[in-house]
Amino acid sequence: MVAMKIQFNKFKASIEKNINSLPLILLYGANQSEIKNKSKEAITLICGPSGLEEMRISSLSEAELLKDPVSLYNQLKTASFFPGKQVLIIESATDKICKILTDALKCWSDNDPTIIITANTLRVTSSLRKIAEEHPEAICLPIYDEQRDTEKFEERINSSTLKITDLSITKFLKNSRNFYSLNSFLFLIEKLEIYKFRDPRPLTFHEIELVMSEFSNPTIYDMINHLANGDIKNTILLLKSLFSNGITTNQIIILTSKHFTLLHKLSLYKSNPDIIFRQNYPPLYGHRKKQIIQHSSIWSTKLTERALKIIAKVEQQLRTPSKIEVTSTLERSFLRISSLVR
Repeated sequence: MVAMKIQFNKFKASIEKNINSLPLILLYGANQSEIKNKSKEAITLICGPSGLEEMRISSLSEAELLKDPVSLYNQLKTASFFPGKQVLIIESATDKICKILTDALKCWSDNDPTIIITANTLRVTSSLRKIAEEHPEAICLPIYDEQRDTEKFEERINSSTLKITDLSITKFLKNSRNFYSLNSFLFLIEKLEIYKFRDPRPLTFHEIELVMSEFSNPTIYDMINHLANGDIKNTILLLKSLFSNGITTNQIIILTSKHFTLLHKLSLYKSNPDIIFRQNYPPLYGHRKKQIIQHSSIWSTKLTERALKIIAKVEQQLRTPSKIEVTSTLERSFLRISSLVR
């Protein structure tokens, strides 16, 4: 068997294919929520629904391993009272455990527990990645914020009580890039079902926009409005408010990037902006549309391209595993964007 750095949508099949001789699964990346989901999925596939009750699932922390390196070997070679496959979980691991892990894998056998390791973003040069990627029977899966399980989107749409006759709405809802996360998508569908309760009429984009603006914190749009108007003081004040209310940098950057991408498109079609508005999903109505039209009179093609470069650079910085201060990085970037139209 060849070493498996697998694709996101082939995770389940890869485990099932090699379930009886699978020594190691490494899950790493920025999307810790999805990493936890995938870890649980792997545990269920390997141990079945009764694994926890039958004590076939154990765990070790990195601190415990470093304090007592032999503990990993002992855990692997300790048989369970119950028959069936076992799993040993090591969460939030780093390259510090590589020597211990390498030694343990040398004496791993098919009767030993599968080791599931979760980690944050790992560099290309990471020794932990190298062990998993080069091992002939291990599974290595990087999971980043932009990765989504599209099947879950389709399943939820198909099982919903919503009446959808407009194919462009279905296309919008199935596009994972329109949402911060799978959970934000699921929350939207739930809110739409409540909104359309006992309403037999087909779902419209106007209704989607109403519900989305209700649950996606309108303060983000207020902040973007001040940013596009070059109002530095209110931009930073609202940005700090968003952070204090638990809004993530990813949410803020996605909406900001979408806003300036739309302004860039409008700058290229100044003679007929309705073409762009018709292509935008979901379509814009009322106050938001008026704001964007006003912003488009300020932002030229050249300026929007400079703003998008700043946004792209901060996205890259935030994805890089480093000790940069997230809030101050975003503040400085937004100050630069605001200054473009001051």
